[in-house]
Amino acid sequence: MNKKVVAKKSVNYKNIIFWGVIGLITLAFIVTVIVRFIGSRTVNNYDSIDHVIGEQIFDQKEETYIVYLYSTDSTYEEAVKAMDDVIFNYVTFQKRNSDDADVYKLYAADLTNPENAKAVVFESETNMLVTDTFSSLKVSDKSIPVIIVIKNGSVISYDITENDISDYLQTIIEENK
Repeated sequence: MNKKVVAKKSVNYKNIIFWGVIGLITLAFIVTVIVRFIGSRTVNNYDSIDHVIGEQIFDQKEETYIVYLYSTDSTYEEAVKAMDDVIFNYVTFQKRNSDDADVYKLYAADLTNPENAKAVVFESETNMLVTDTFSSLKVSDKSIPVIIVIKNGSVISYDITENDISDYLQTIIEENK
């Protein structure tokens, strides 16, 4: 009778290991779901977009990327607000498809920042001066907001109208769904 009592009190290590592994797998699954959920949230403000300042515009780790040049100044409020949905939609798509090399990362540059404001030219007839350095980048105040596409540190294209920007970003989304 004493042997039965001792046998029942002994620890079964196989059960402990089994349930420990099940617990770790469950925990890993929960963490994965939470990370996926946080990463797939819809972008709905400019704070959710990575911002660049000055020379950072031309110095990012991606080979090809997009920089959205906008201004929080009230002069450009209407034009920038018109682009909000387009920009936020693209950034949400880009975050969900960050592994796809054909979906370019979008950075934002607020031209009211004193460093970025150096690129704004007032009363210019030229919309944009294509360049490969920030010091020679010139954007007409009439062109804000604008997107520039940069490849290997040089501007390869830019779009200045609401329709052109929307079409360009929507094309990337459609081609990579």
